[in-house]
Amino acid sequence: MKKLILGLAIFGGLNVAHAQIDLGVKGGLNFPTLSNYNSSKFRVDYFLGGYANYKVTDQISFQPELLYSKQGAGIKTNDNTKAKVVTHNINIPLMARYEIMEGLNVEFGPQLGFLVSAKGKIDDGKTDIKTKLTDDFKTFDFGLNIGAGYKVTDEIEVNARITKGLTNINHNPALRNTSNTYFSIGVAYKLSEM
Repeated sequence: MKKLILGLAIFGGLNVAHAQIDLGVKGGLNFPTLSNYNSSKFRVDYFLGGYANYKVTDQISFQPELLYSKQGAGIKTNDNTKAKVVTHNINIPLMARYEIMEGLNVEFGPQLGFLVSAKGKIDDGKTDIKTKLTDDFKTFDFGLNIGAGYKVTDEIEVNARITKGLTNINHNPALRNTSNTYFSIGVAYKLSEM
């Protein structure tokens, strides 16, 4: 993993002195689940943060991001009870991007994730029960992203991304391997370029 991160850092550092750097913010919706965790299902939440896009060539760029992301999963129940796990994460995607045609790009790269907190929530219509679950999960997560984006204007881009966690984040080794999986759609807004 250290070699991968070093390689991306070197890739991102190529021609940075001569490259255009775009700085911006982004946000949108997450559709997360936790694979192999109880009877989990997808649910809806959000992410927001910022990015720096380093143009290496006219078509290739490197884009590190810093995102606050609410993840977790919905939990299937046999009654009318609503249950979910909500995790608060800081994610650092390190994306290599390739513009395949004017305005349309594809992206791929690793992601470093850090758990801030986790809670379980159960709502049976009468009471709302919250349980702290932070100790049930590991604090570090490594995953891979693949996605695409389209520039609507020079400042605004709409994008979609699939993230698959490769780390078992379940803190209890006696339980099944659990990993983050989610689909996200969002909007990025370029604030400035250097």
